[in-house]
Amino acid sequence: MAREGDAEIIIHLDNIHDLFVRPIEDPFSRKVNFLSGVEMIRRELTAPLWRRKARARTTIFLPEASIEPDLIRKTREAMRRYCQFKLEQNRYAMVTLRRQALVALLLGILFLVVGASLSPYLERITIWPPYLNTIFSDGFVIAFWVILWRPVDFFLFDLWPFWREDRLYKRVMAMEINILPE
Repeated sequence: MAREGDAEIIIHLDNIHDLFVRPIEDPFSRKVNFLSGVEMIRRELTAPLWRRKARARTTIFLPEASIEPDLIRKTREAMRRYCQFKLEQNRYAMVTLRRQALVALLLGILFLVVGASLSPYLERITIWPPYLNTIFSDGFVIAFWVILWRPVDFFLFDLWPFWREDRLYKRVMAMEINILPE
């Protein structure tokens, strides 16, 4: 049941399978879809306007011949399975990336410690002019901080898209779906 403040997404499909599979593109057709129905829903839900809406609901228009009994229930179950699969994919990708970032962080810390301990010794080398000693010692410290930046960057910024994607699929999974004849 629609409430005040609900947002509605309306999509027109030729077949219910086009909800999950990108349809065959025919640019000469007046009613061409270059995205699957789920991608159209995701695109609509990522627009800034939707963040203010309490709930979203999707109305799918299909040709009358494509509508079969119990199609709404089947579609909701298929959407739930699809979203759960995408959530599991996201979780697996985050675990893999976290592991890689942790290894990079440990290596970065190791290189930073080595660089910080080598820096004073490089300053004392007398075979080079003093400005070269400073360049090498400071250059090592800067290089090792740069090596350390990638894992820090991952933990600060790279996880956000996965978290947003999780929220998006949870919202799609919970949304109301209606199917009406075209």
